[in-house]
Amino acid sequence: MNRQQFMLAMEIHLRPMEPQERAELLADYDQHFELGLREGRLEEEIARELGQPEEIAKEALGERYDMYTPGTDAFYAPTYREMRSPRNSARATRNFFTAVGLLFLNLMLGIPIGLTLWSVWLTLASLSLLVLAPVAAVVDFVFLGQLEKPEIFVAIGAFGVGICFAIASKYVFRAFKNTTLQYIQWNKNTMKGDVSA
Repeated sequence: MNRQQFMLAMEIHLRPMEPQERAELLADYDQHFELGLREGRLEEEIARELGQPEEIAKEALGERYDMYTPGTDAFYAPTYREMRSPRNSARATRNFFTAVGLLFLNLMLGIPIGLTLWSVWLTLASLSLLVLAPVAAVVDFVFLGQLEKPEIFVAIGAFGVGICFAIASKYVFRAFKNTTLQYIQWNKNTMKGDVSA
């Protein structure tokens, strides 16, 4: 239970109390959170240390404490329902089928197409290694002692082609990275049920 949940539960359980008295008591508990957070502690840890809101309310109200739980008493029910998120089985079912559908979509299309695109980039990146052709020509000259004119021209040409592939692979990498991140975000939004994204 975090700070907001704890304070809302306290407010609900302390409704039979006079407004001024309730405000003072809530301010005291809010102050506990402030001090704990300044000490670097987590909200959940502070809430655990303070105890259960129902028990605190029972002790503070004494005879005024209502035996009914806030979920069943008409006096508490509207706000208590706001505090507790309703369990929605339809949403769980929708999430399950959405996850299954996304799994099949990704296995049949997303992953194969993604791997194909990234293999194109890998090919371009590996072709950019042609920039090392002059190094190979120099090594050939040093160890074999011969360097012919056609070999020099081929090395210079391969160097230029390698630079072109390096530049192309840079732009292709950016495009594929953005496409991949957008696809992953679309999967997340679909799972959340955000169809507008």
